[in-house]
Amino acid sequence: MKHHLFSYFRSNGPFMIHGSFVARGLAGAAAVATIAFASNAHAVEPTGYLDSAGCEAVVGWSQDPDEPAKPIDVHLYFGGPAGSGAVSVATNAGNYRQDLCDAIGSCEHGFSMMSPYSFHDGVARDVYAYGIDSQGGSNPQLGSSPRTHSCPAAASGVKRRVDGVPSLEAWKFDAFWDQMPLGPAEANALTEAPLLPLEPVLVQFEGDAETVWLLDGGVRRVVPPEAVIPWRFELSAVEVRSASEMADYVEGTALRLRPLIFIQDGLYVVDDPQPLAPDPEGSGGGGGVGGGSGDGGGESEGGASSSDGGSGGGCAIAMASSGNRHRFGWLAAAVALSAMALRRVAASSRRGA
Repeated sequence: MKHHLFSYFRSNGPFMIHGSFVARGLAGAAAVATIAFASNAHAVEPTGYLDSAGCEAVVGWSQDPDEPAKPIDVHLYFGGPAGSGAVSVATNAGNYRQDLCDAIGSCEHGFSMMSPYSFHDGVARDVYAYGIDSQGGSNPQLGSSPRTHSCPAAASGVKRRVDGVPSLEAWKFDAFWDQMPLGPAEANALTEAPLLPLEPVLVQFEGDAETVWLLDGGVRRVVPPEAVIPWRFELSAVEVRSASEMADYVEGTALRLRPLIFIQDGLYVVDDPQPLAPDPEGSGGGGGVGGGSGDGGGESEGGASSSDGGSGGGCAIAMASSGNRHRFGWLAAAVALSAMALRRVAASSRRGA
Protein backbone atom coordinates (compact mmCIF):
# COMPACT_ATOMS: atom_id res chain seq x y z
CA MET A 1 0.00 0.00 0.00
CA LYS A 2 1.24 3.39 -0.92
CA HIS A 3 0.37 6.47 1.15
CA HIS A 4 0.50 10.06 0.03
CA LEU A 5 -0.02 12.76 2.62
CA PHE A 6 -0.33 16.43 2.07
CA SER A 7 -1.26 19.22 4.37
CA TYR A 8 -1.70 22.91 4.03
CA PHE A 9 -2.44 25.72 6.44
CA ARG A 10 -3.97 29.12 6.05
CA SER A 11 -2.65 31.25 8.90
CA ASN A 12 -3.90 34.67 7.87
CA GLY A 13 -7.54 34.16 8.85
CA PRO A 14 -9.74 32.93 11.69
CA PHE A 15 -9.57 29.29 10.57
CA MET A 16 -6.83 26.68 10.27
CA ILE A 17 -7.41 24.20 7.44
CA HIS A 18 -5.80 20.77 7.31
CA GLY A 19 -6.22 18.32 4.45
CA SER A 20 -5.08 14.68 4.00
CA PHE A 21 -5.29 12.19 1.12
CA VAL A 22 -4.71 8.42 1.17
CA ALA A 23 -4.32 6.38 -2.10
CA ARG A 24 -4.47 2.58 -2.12
CA GLY A 25 -3.16 -0.07 -4.62
CA LEU A 26 -3.93 -0.23 -8.34
CA ALA A 27 -6.96 -2.56 -8.07
CA GLY A 28 -10.00 -0.98 -6.46
CA ALA A 29 -8.31 2.32 -5.75
CA ALA A 30 -9.99 4.26 -2.97
CA ALA A 31 -9.49 7.80 -1.88
CA VAL A 32 -10.49 9.47 1.33
CA ALA A 33 -10.26 13.20 1.72
CA THR A 34 -10.81 14.98 4.97
CA ILE A 35 -10.91 18.66 5.62
CA ALA A 36 -11.11 19.71 9.22
CA PHE A 37 -11.81 23.22 10.30
CA ALA A 38 -10.54 24.15 13.72
CA SER A 39 -11.48 27.49 15.14
CA ASN A 40 -8.62 29.71 16.16
CA ALA A 41 -10.90 32.12 18.06
CA HIS A 42 -9.90 30.98 21.58
CA ALA A 43 -6.17 31.38 21.10
CA VAL A 44 -5.78 33.82 24.02
CA GLU A 45 -7.01 32.99 27.52
CA PRO A 46 -8.57 35.58 29.85
CA THR A 47 -6.12 37.51 31.96
CA GLY A 48 -6.35 39.62 35.10
CA TYR A 49 -5.49 39.87 38.80
CA LEU A 50 -7.05 39.24 42.17
CA ASP A 51 -5.97 42.47 43.86
CA SER A 52 -7.27 41.82 47.38
CA ALA A 53 -9.60 39.68 49.49
CA GLY A 54 -10.51 42.08 52.28
CA CYS A 55 -13.25 42.22 54.89
CA GLU A 56 -15.14 44.89 52.93
CA ALA A 57 -14.80 43.46 49.43
CA VAL A 58 -12.97 41.04 47.15
CA VAL A 59 -11.44 43.16 44.37
CA GLY A 60 -9.69 42.56 41.06
CA TRP A 61 -10.05 42.70 37.29
CA SER A 62 -10.25 40.35 34.32
CA GLN A 63 -10.40 40.68 30.52
CA ASP A 64 -10.65 38.27 27.59
CA PRO A 65 -8.23 39.58 24.91
CA ASP A 66 -10.28 37.79 22.23
CA GLU A 67 -13.11 40.26 22.97
CA PRO A 68 -11.25 43.07 24.72
CA ALA A 69 -14.20 45.45 25.13
CA LYS A 70 -16.64 42.86 26.54
CA PRO A 71 -16.96 42.40 30.34
CA ILE A 72 -16.60 38.77 31.39
CA ASP A 73 -17.57 36.78 34.47
CA VAL A 74 -15.19 35.89 37.27
CA HIS A 75 -15.74 32.86 39.50
CA LEU A 76 -14.52 33.04 43.09
CA TYR A 77 -13.97 30.02 45.35
CA PHE A 78 -13.67 30.37 49.13
CA GLY A 79 -11.56 27.75 50.89
CA GLY A 80 -10.11 25.85 47.94
CA PRO A 81 -9.63 25.77 44.17
CA ALA A 82 -12.29 24.89 41.60
CA GLY A 83 -13.18 21.22 41.79
CA SER A 84 -12.39 20.94 45.51
CA GLY A 85 -15.98 21.38 46.72
CA ALA A 86 -15.28 24.91 47.96
CA VAL A 87 -18.10 27.44 48.16
CA SER A 88 -18.27 29.37 44.89
CA VAL A 89 -19.71 32.70 43.77
CA ALA A 90 -19.94 34.35 40.34
CA THR A 91 -19.48 38.06 39.73
CA ASN A 92 -19.08 40.21 36.62
CA ALA A 93 -15.93 42.14 35.78
CA GLY A 94 -17.65 45.18 34.28
CA ASN A 95 -16.74 48.03 36.66
CA TYR A 96 -14.99 51.12 35.30
CA ARG A 97 -11.38 51.43 36.48
CA GLN A 98 -9.26 54.34 35.30
CA ASP A 99 -6.02 52.43 35.89
CA LEU A 100 -7.04 49.81 33.31
CA CYS A 101 -7.69 52.30 30.49
CA ASP A 102 -4.02 52.73 29.61
CA ALA A 103 -2.76 49.43 31.03
CA ILE A 104 -4.91 47.14 28.85
CA GLY A 105 -6.58 49.62 26.48
CA SER A 106 -10.09 49.14 27.89
CA CYS A 107 -11.60 50.47 31.12
CA GLU A 108 -14.63 48.42 32.19
CA HIS A 109 -13.12 45.19 33.49
CA GLY A 110 -12.98 45.62 37.26
CA PHE A 111 -14.92 43.66 39.86
CA SER A 112 -15.63 44.37 43.52
CA MET A 113 -17.74 41.80 45.37
CA MET A 114 -18.78 42.38 48.97
CA SER A 115 -17.23 40.03 51.51
CA PRO A 116 -19.74 37.37 52.67
CA TYR A 117 -20.53 37.91 56.36
CA SER A 118 -20.95 34.15 56.81
CA PHE A 119 -17.15 33.90 56.46
CA HIS A 120 -16.48 36.59 59.09
CA ASP A 121 -15.58 33.99 61.69
CA GLY A 122 -11.85 34.52 62.20
CA VAL A 123 -10.94 31.53 60.00
CA ALA A 124 -8.32 32.09 57.29
CA ARG A 125 -9.49 30.88 53.86
CA ASP A 126 -7.79 31.06 50.50
CA VAL A 127 -9.84 32.78 47.78
CA TYR A 128 -9.27 31.53 44.23
CA ALA A 129 -10.33 33.61 41.21
CA TYR A 130 -10.87 32.42 37.62
CA GLY A 131 -11.52 34.48 34.50
CA ILE A 132 -14.33 32.91 32.43
CA ASP A 133 -13.60 32.77 28.70
CA SER A 134 -16.22 34.71 26.75
CA GLN A 135 -16.46 32.05 24.03
CA GLY A 136 -16.28 28.85 26.05
CA GLY A 137 -12.53 28.33 26.12
CA SER A 138 -10.43 27.51 29.17
CA ASN A 139 -10.90 29.50 32.38
CA PRO A 140 -7.48 30.28 33.87
CA GLN A 141 -6.71 31.29 37.42
CA LEU A 142 -6.06 35.03 37.72
CA GLY A 143 -2.73 36.49 38.74
CA SER A 144 -2.07 36.77 42.51
CA SER A 145 -4.72 34.09 43.13
CA PRO A 146 -5.22 32.72 45.71
CA ARG A 147 -5.28 35.41 48.37
CA THR A 148 -6.07 34.86 52.04
CA HIS A 149 -9.43 36.03 53.41
CA SER A 150 -9.59 36.30 57.21
CA CYS A 151 -12.18 38.47 58.99
CA PRO A 152 -13.31 38.56 62.64
CA ALA A 153 -16.89 38.24 63.85
CA ALA A 154 -17.40 41.76 65.17
CA ALA A 155 -20.26 44.28 65.09
CA SER A 156 -21.15 47.63 66.64
CA GLY A 157 -24.45 49.45 67.05
CA VAL A 158 -27.78 48.16 68.40
CA LYS A 159 -29.64 44.92 67.74
CA ARG A 160 -33.23 44.77 66.46
CA ARG A 161 -35.27 41.59 66.45
CA VAL A 162 -36.88 40.34 63.24
CA ASP A 163 -40.54 39.77 64.14
CA GLY A 164 -41.41 36.37 62.70
CA VAL A 165 -40.95 34.45 59.47
CA PRO A 166 -43.22 36.74 57.36
CA SER A 167 -40.96 39.66 58.26
CA LEU A 168 -37.89 37.59 57.39
CA GLU A 169 -39.40 36.91 53.97
CA ALA A 170 -40.33 40.55 53.42
CA TRP A 171 -36.77 41.76 54.10
CA LYS A 172 -35.21 39.03 51.90
CA PHE A 173 -32.23 38.43 54.18
CA ASP A 174 -29.63 36.01 52.87
CA ALA A 175 -27.72 33.68 55.20
CA PHE A 176 -24.63 33.52 52.97
CA TRP A 177 -24.14 37.26 52.48
CA ASP A 178 -25.77 38.77 55.59
CA GLN A 179 -25.46 36.37 58.55
CA MET A 180 -22.40 36.82 60.75
CA PRO A 181 -21.60 34.10 63.32
CA LEU A 182 -21.40 36.45 66.32
CA GLY A 183 -20.46 34.80 69.60
CA PRO A 184 -22.53 35.25 72.80
CA ALA A 185 -20.21 37.94 74.20
CA GLU A 186 -20.37 40.05 71.04
CA ALA A 187 -24.15 39.61 70.73
CA ASN A 188 -24.82 40.47 74.39
CA ALA A 189 -22.72 43.62 74.11
CA LEU A 190 -25.24 45.11 71.65
CA THR A 191 -28.08 47.14 73.18
CA GLU A 192 -31.52 45.88 72.17
CA ALA A 193 -33.61 48.44 70.28
CA PRO A 194 -37.22 48.29 68.98
CA LEU A 195 -38.30 45.65 66.52
CA LEU A 196 -37.36 45.97 62.90
CA PRO A 197 -40.40 47.12 60.86
CA LEU A 198 -42.43 44.16 59.62
CA GLU A 199 -41.49 45.01 56.04
CA PRO A 200 -39.46 47.66 54.23
CA VAL A 201 -41.56 50.64 53.13
CA LEU A 202 -39.73 52.82 50.59
CA VAL A 203 -41.06 56.26 49.67
CA GLN A 204 -40.23 59.43 47.79
CA PHE A 205 -41.80 62.76 48.61
CA GLU A 206 -43.15 65.00 45.87
CA GLY A 207 -40.64 67.60 44.75
CA ASP A 208 -37.64 65.34 45.41
CA ALA A 209 -37.27 62.65 42.77
CA GLU A 210 -33.67 61.90 43.75
CA THR A 211 -34.00 60.72 47.36
CA VAL A 212 -35.45 57.38 48.44
CA TRP A 213 -36.43 57.04 52.10
CA LEU A 214 -37.03 54.01 54.30
CA LEU A 215 -39.89 54.57 56.77
CA ASP A 216 -38.79 53.15 60.12
CA GLY A 217 -41.70 53.73 62.49
CA GLY A 218 -41.86 57.51 62.93
CA VAL A 219 -38.42 57.96 61.38
CA ARG A 220 -37.44 58.48 57.74
CA ARG A 221 -34.01 57.28 56.70
CA VAL A 222 -32.14 57.97 53.47
CA VAL A 223 -31.44 54.87 51.38
CA PRO A 224 -28.02 55.43 49.75
CA PRO A 225 -28.01 54.31 46.08
CA GLU A 226 -25.22 51.82 46.77
CA ALA A 227 -27.37 50.15 49.48
CA VAL A 228 -30.24 49.21 47.14
CA ILE A 229 -28.70 46.00 45.78
CA PRO A 230 -27.21 44.65 49.05
CA TRP A 231 -30.60 45.16 50.78
CA ARG A 232 -32.39 43.60 47.77
CA PHE A 233 -34.82 46.51 47.55
CA GLU A 234 -37.10 46.84 44.54
CA LEU A 235 -37.24 50.46 43.43
CA SER A 236 -40.37 49.68 41.42
CA ALA A 237 -42.15 49.39 44.79
CA VAL A 238 -41.26 52.94 45.91
CA GLU A 239 -44.37 54.93 46.90
CA VAL A 240 -44.69 58.62 46.04
CA ARG A 241 -46.21 60.66 48.87
CA SER A 242 -47.17 64.30 49.24
CA ALA A 243 -44.49 66.74 50.35
CA SER A 244 -46.56 67.67 53.41
CA GLU A 245 -46.22 64.12 54.80
CA MET A 246 -42.47 64.50 55.06
CA ALA A 247 -42.85 66.60 58.22
CA ASP A 248 -44.69 63.72 59.92
CA TYR A 249 -41.43 61.76 60.15
CA VAL A 250 -38.27 62.63 62.06
CA GLU A 251 -35.09 62.25 60.05
CA GLY A 252 -32.81 59.49 61.31
CA THR A 253 -29.47 58.14 60.21
CA ALA A 254 -28.97 56.85 56.69
CA LEU A 255 -29.52 53.14 56.22
CA ARG A 256 -26.35 51.08 56.51
CA LEU A 257 -24.87 50.09 53.16
CA ARG A 258 -25.63 46.41 53.71
CA PRO A 259 -27.57 44.30 56.23
CA LEU A 260 -25.83 42.42 59.02
CA ILE A 261 -27.89 39.74 60.78
CA PHE A 262 -27.09 37.20 63.49
CA ILE A 263 -28.83 34.50 65.51
CA GLN A 264 -28.94 34.68 69.30
CA ASP A 265 -32.27 33.67 70.86
CA GLY A 266 -33.84 34.67 67.56
CA LEU A 267 -32.86 36.57 64.45
CA TYR A 268 -31.52 40.12 64.87
CA VAL A 269 -30.36 42.93 62.59
CA VAL A 270 -27.47 45.17 63.65
CA ASP A 271 -28.41 48.82 63.16
CA ASP A 272 -27.66 52.37 64.29
CA PRO A 273 -29.70 53.99 67.10
CA GLN A 274 -32.63 56.07 65.79
CA PRO A 275 -34.51 59.02 67.33
CA LEU A 276 -37.61 58.27 69.40
CA ALA A 277 -40.66 59.26 67.37
CA PRO A 278 -44.31 58.15 67.26
CA ASP A 279 -45.30 56.24 64.14
CA PRO A 280 -47.88 58.30 62.17
CA GLU A 281 -49.27 55.07 60.72
CA GLY A 282 -49.15 53.03 63.92
CA SER A 283 -47.28 50.14 62.28
CA GLY A 284 -44.93 47.69 64.00
CA GLY A 285 -41.30 48.49 64.72
CA GLY A 286 -39.82 51.95 64.84
CA GLY A 287 -36.82 54.09 65.60
CA GLY A 288 -35.31 54.80 68.98
CA VAL A 289 -33.11 52.90 71.41
CA GLY A 290 -35.05 50.59 73.69
CA GLY A 291 -36.31 47.07 74.25
CA GLY A 292 -38.60 45.21 71.93
CA SER A 293 -39.71 41.71 71.12
CA GLY A 294 -42.30 39.95 69.06
CA ASP A 295 -43.43 36.60 67.85
CA GLY A 296 -44.39 34.96 64.62
CA GLY A 297 -44.62 31.60 62.99
CA GLY A 298 -44.99 29.68 59.80
CA GLU A 299 -42.59 28.11 57.36
CA SER A 300 -40.91 29.40 54.25
CA GLU A 301 -38.25 28.61 51.71
CA GLY A 302 -36.11 30.65 49.35
CA GLY A 303 -33.49 33.30 48.93
CA ALA A 304 -30.07 32.27 50.26
CA SER A 305 -26.90 31.42 48.49
CA SER A 306 -23.68 29.54 47.84
CA SER A 307 -22.87 26.10 46.58
CA ASP A 308 -20.12 23.59 46.10
CA GLY A 309 -17.71 24.33 43.30
CA GLY A 310 -17.47 22.13 40.26
CA SER A 311 -14.57 20.82 38.30
CA GLY A 312 -12.41 22.14 35.54
CA GLY A 313 -10.77 25.51 36.03
CA GLY A 314 -13.73 27.35 37.46
CA CYS A 315 -16.30 26.16 34.92
CA ALA A 316 -18.96 24.99 37.37
CA ILE A 317 -20.44 27.72 39.51
CA ALA A 318 -23.42 28.52 41.70
CA MET A 319 -24.68 32.07 41.64
CA ALA A 320 -24.95 33.62 45.07
CA SER A 321 -28.63 34.32 44.45
CA SER A 322 -29.44 30.79 43.28
CA GLY A 323 -31.76 30.06 46.20
CA ASN A 324 -30.17 27.61 48.62
CA ARG A 325 -33.23 26.56 50.63
CA HIS A 326 -31.19 24.89 53.34
CA ARG A 327 -29.52 28.13 54.38
CA PHE A 328 -32.78 30.11 54.37
CA GLY A 329 -34.42 27.30 56.32
CA TRP A 330 -32.00 27.82 59.20
CA LEU A 331 -33.02 31.47 59.44
CA ALA A 332 -36.72 30.65 59.30
CA ALA A 333 -36.32 27.92 61.91
CA ALA A 334 -34.46 30.28 64.25
CA VAL A 335 -37.19 32.91 63.97
CA ALA A 336 -39.98 30.36 64.45
CA LEU A 337 -38.30 28.72 67.48
CA SER A 338 -37.67 32.13 69.02
CA ALA A 339 -41.35 33.02 68.60
CA MET A 340 -42.40 29.77 70.29
CA ALA A 341 -40.06 30.45 73.22
CA LEU A 342 -41.41 33.97 73.65
CA ARG A 343 -44.98 32.67 73.68
CA ARG A 344 -44.07 30.08 76.33
CA VAL A 345 -42.45 32.76 78.50
CA ALA A 346 -45.50 35.01 78.14
CA ALA A 347 -47.87 32.15 79.02
CA SER A 348 -45.79 31.23 82.07
CA SER A 349 -45.82 34.85 83.24
CA ARG A 350 -49.60 35.01 82.92
CA ARG A 351 -50.02 31.80 84.95
CA GLY A 352 -47.75 33.14 87.68
CA ALA A 353 -49.57 36.48 87.91
